[in-house]
Amino acid sequence: MKRFLTTAAVSAMLLTACGDDTSSNAGNGSSRPTGDDVFSRAGTLYVNESEHILAIALENYETQMCVVEEDNYTWKTVHINNEPDSMMYEFRGDTLLLYDIYHGLPDTDYGEMLVGGTAGSLYGTWTYTGCEYDKEEDETECHEKNLQYFLRTITFSKGKAEINYKVYFDRYVEDHSDFMNSYFMSQLFNTLGGNYPEIYLDEIWYMEASSVQATAQKIGAVFTSKTKSNATFELGGKTYTVNVKHMDMSLNREGYFIASENKEIQVEVSDGITTCTGEYISHYMNADYCKAEYKDNLRMDEWEDSNLGTFIAAERYRSNNEDDFEQCITGIAYKKYDPLDGYTYSKALTKKGGSASDREFRRERSLRKWAKYAQ
Repeated sequence: MKRFLTTAAVSAMLLTACGDDTSSNAGNGSSRPTGDDVFSRAGTLYVNESEHILAIALENYETQMCVVEEDNYTWKTVHINNEPDSMMYEFRGDTLLLYDIYHGLPDTDYGEMLVGGTAGSLYGTWTYTGCEYDKEEDETECHEKNLQYFLRTITFSKGKAEINYKVYFDRYVEDHSDFMNSYFMSQLFNTLGGNYPEIYLDEIWYMEASSVQATAQKIGAVFTSKTKSNATFELGGKTYTVNVKHMDMSLNREGYFIASENKEIQVEVSDGITTCTGEYISHYMNADYCKAEYKDNLRMDEWEDSNLGTFIAAERYRSNNEDDFEQCITGIAYKKYDPLDGYTYSKALTKKGGSASDREFRRERSLRKWAKYAQ
């Protein structure tokens, strides 16, 4: 049974829009906002001041979901049962620390840091700093750059907690529209250069100009033309082109997953002879996608209603051809992948990724916790 549910309002800082010659967004329930977006929700607050424990509960929670009953898919109003979010709180100077409680114990390896209230008093308005504190190691890790794109505040008062998000969408669009300097391009260069083939289309929203430059130099790729949404480069005596044919990310504005990101991507890569087309769609549920014809591409899960009964709901539509796209790119690579070298490369990546997996898991879990209050 779910405790924390994925409505990524906080990760709206990862939102983007189309480039200079890409198409606009489409689909019911998804509209490109202008200016700043504000989402908020209040919950009932329970506090044990002697133990420094608090809990926030959403009661009588009503929303729209895609309910699945055998082969029937119905977009309708449901009443959700949400368990309270329990946390231990403490103060370090004028900073409020919130540690999630799981199985009766606080996770002191990951404490969110908030400022702005009165030192020693929970009640008041607190702003998330983008930093987390590891009490066991006495270490702090910060992600201040993300605060350029969203702001989260919590106001605690007697019996009530109000969570507010402000998303600076236009600012993010301005900073994240150069798709030819995205991490997708680094992955493309690596694959074309004979490294372990690994390409994820949604990485095109993550700007990594330094990585693109370093990877291009490493494999000997030279750009001959480049805009935000297309590029031509020489590599190993071959000429390649990359063209973003369609690109969209928008805020979902219907149902439980309001403020979640919807993505649509179409990218073409060609060596002048063969053209590889990559397509990817990820869309949170609305009435348009709540249909039996989409059932093979719907992610479903079990939910609990306010009467403690269970039901199945479709949460997200997802479709992509990443495997075929990656295979096609490997086929036009100027240097073919060596499985023996690839084994070492893959193993190194796994080792590198594993070292930070616990903290990334905690961070994602925290985002999911707060996101459901953005209604």
